[in-house]
Amino acid sequence: MSALQAIAFDQYALERLAVTLDGAIRIRSRSEFYLWAQGALQSFLPHETLVCLWGEVPEAQGVELFSRGILAPHAEAHLRTEAGRLRAVLLSHWLRHGRRPCAGPDLEGLPVLAKLIAETGSGNVLFHGADFASRLPVCFFIFMGMPSAVTPREHYLTDLLLPHLYLAFVGLHDRGEVDMPGTHLSPRQSQVLAGIRSGKTNSAIAQELGLSPLTVKNHVQQALRKLAVANRAEAAAVTSMQPCPGTARQVER
Repeated sequence: MSALQAIAFDQYALERLAVTLDGAIRIRSRSEFYLWAQGALQSFLPHETLVCLWGEVPEAQGVELFSRGILAPHAEAHLRTEAGRLRAVLLSHWLRHGRRPCAGPDLEGLPVLAKLIAETGSGNVLFHGADFASRLPVCFFIFMGMPSAVTPREHYLTDLLLPHLYLAFVGLHDRGEVDMPGTHLSPRQSQVLAGIRSGKTNSAIAQELGLSPLTVKNHVQQALRKLAVANRAEAAAVTSMQPCPGTARQVER
């Protein structure tokens, strides 16, 4: 029996898989990546938070979070502080396990990851590495908060979907769409914050900017992370005396 038969792909699942793969190819912006990761990808690899790590040395580590919720500030701060060490540990562990997806018992002996899991309450976790493009070092994708124990099905699907996930993320990197530590607010995030300061809801901001409420939610989460604040009220207070570049010009959705 082949691996494909073992995970029982029916015709409907195959059609959804085709849509998921096609969606990855069409990603052109960070918001599109977020919508894909929290939409089509969830059909096969359900999770609460996707952590993307890349970089060659600790000083150049990149960390991107794509989450349904907002991580506790101390948990995110720990992740960013330990990004270099976490990536080094994952790389060593991944190579020892034959460049396979790692989850469950495979994660034993990784205290830096165990601490992150405990701080975020993520429960079931799976990670995999990718190095399909020579212009970037190995990237790691950590699926946190999976709803149930990871099975061979998730291992197989991660292997299957990883090249598409990786190339979509590399595309964001090439277009300057992913955030490196210390970057400023994007024009769109500034526009969203202007709406927050005006007391508008995500739905109202979405209607005003011609975006979906889910995209606005993603921009809010990223702005809170960049500003190192815990909620919308704090973000409004921090930015109330600062100019918001980009609010008067059209930016890419």
